[in-house]
Amino acid sequence: MATLDETRYANVTIVDIELASAYYPILLQVAKRNEIITYGDLVANAKLLNSSNATVQNAIAVSAGRRLDVVRIFTDERDLPDLTSLVVNKTEGECGSGFLRSFDPIAVRSKVYGFDWSSVSSDFNLFLESSRKITAPKKKITEDAARKLAWDHFSGNKESFVYQSVKSNYEEIIKSIMDGTQIDEAFAAYKV
Repeated sequence: MATLDETRYANVTIVDIELASAYYPILLQVAKRNEIITYGDLVANAKLLNSSNATVQNAIAVSAGRRLDVVRIFTDERDLPDLTSLVVNKTEGECGSGFLRSFDPIAVRSKVYGFDWSSVSSDFNLFLESSRKITAPKKKITEDAARKLAWDHFSGNKESFVYQSVKSNYEEIIKSIMDGTQIDEAFAAYKV
């Protein structure tokens, strides 16, 4: 197994890892079919396959790219083709701008389609276990602390959010913060 470079995990959260674990098997299937998938369809498929997982059910396409970074860390550390090249923007029909700045998606996809992924699946599970240990919060955020962080963030940025959406989902936001999600990310789905 490849050695983990802990510096690459500085901004990775437990939520990122959990969602990457839901997206990875979908990406393998897309690769086997020599296809591409939109961010929205990736998230929708993950929700269908993980109906009892609250984190997956609360996932949104807008933040899927961040979760795909975890998959990219895995493929980079093992010198594997980048599965994230299979995920495209619905309107553009191509990878996000961050990917396009660094890679030729057509060339990367060609490598993905030509690779035998059958032996890599168990490696990803071991990678996730190690990643969880690295990214586990060093100090658990209490519910009171999460509520204070959430309230301070919301009250300082009220005009940026849809009030009713925040109100309806406030307990999920608190739980997400307690689970290690960054404040901005916990509120991302509720922006105007």
